[in-house]
Amino acid sequence: MHLVLTYFDRLKGPSIFLSFPEVKLEEDIINKLIKFFDLDINETFFEIVLINKNKKIINLYIEIPSEWARGKKEMVMLSLIMKKSYPSELLYAFIVETSHKILKTDNVFKAFYKDDDNYNNNIEVFLAHEQIRLILFDSLTALILRMESKKKKKMS
Repeated sequence: MHLVLTYFDRLKGPSIFLSFPEVKLEEDIINKLIKFFDLDINETFFEIVLINKNKKIINLYIEIPSEWARGKKEMVMLSLIMKKSYPSELLYAFIVETSHKILKTDNVFKAFYKDDDNYNNNIEVFLAHEQIRLILFDSLTALILRMESKKKKKMS
């Protein structure tokens, strides 16, 4: 199971911003996540099933208000990659809850300027990036523990 935050940089285009666990994702999965930004989908929440890989990717597109962005918003996508057998309904609530934690973080938009030469020495950029990293890590850890707990209850 992976939790991935993809960011749309207005100059470079979409790229993987953070991923947990920090194990390298398969290249074709990375390419698919990046291409999701090009899809003309009217829904902010969508699911893609990769039949050959026995996986599904649940995605939530988010716009984060930003004082620094050209359009006054940062475009990101939160994705959960997992086995196809997990129930999507439970995971939709998880994705929404995690996105709310990110959106409620003060000045979170600054995190997306971590690699920008104009801002990368700004301590607020570093702190915002760390806050997002912790939200993703804590959220994924809590989800895994919740799912393992449910699994154990079913076996008892």
